[in-house]
Amino acid sequence: MDTILHGVTDPLEAIEKVKTEHFDLMILDFIMTPIHGDQVVEEIRKFNKELYILLLTGHKDLAPPLETIRRLDIQGYCEKSDRFDQLLLLIESAVKAINQMNVIKDINDELKDAKTQLEQAYLDSVETLRYTVEAKDPYTRGHSDRVSEYSVLIGKYLGLNEEDLHTLKVGGLFHDIGKIGIPDSILLKPRKTYTR
Repeated sequence: MDTILHGVTDPLEAIEKVKTEHFDLMILDFIMTPIHGDQVVEEIRKFNKELYILLLTGHKDLAPPLETIRRLDIQGYCEKSDRFDQLLLLIESAVKAINQMNVIKDINDELKDAKTQLEQAYLDSVETLRYTVEAKDPYTRGHSDRVSEYSVLIGKYLGLNEEDLHTLKVGGLFHDIGKIGIPDSILLKPRKTYTR
């Protein structure tokens, strides 16, 4: 993986750069003009929650409080000195953490793809079974589709989330599946008519 470094002295320009380009790590000074480092992070966190940020300060007395560092999810903090050991260790830790996060993202993407494929296979099976039910009882053709559509409309009216709406949709398609095990002699039995 190539490492590309960008240096920016204007904090407002840095915010715009993070908006328009991808960065894994930001090393940020605290005392800057026209805004300080914590304000830069505040702005960045409005649109980017994942950027790994190390905050540096040469003025211990003016450093942001610990609550601010936690609230803004600043992953590293370092006081400037003539020795760069601590800063180098923080940067090495940041690079390792970023690499681990990228591996986790890749795994999650693969799992999401596998889940999507599995779900599609499941829905295909439901479709096949549904067509089998409709073939046994032609009078109910399209019934499962209608139940599914009405269920989703009712779920939307009730304010259900997307996951629950999806469950309703599948449940509606699947609700008559028990007819497969019912003999045609019962399913297609003529109705009795009652007269007074």
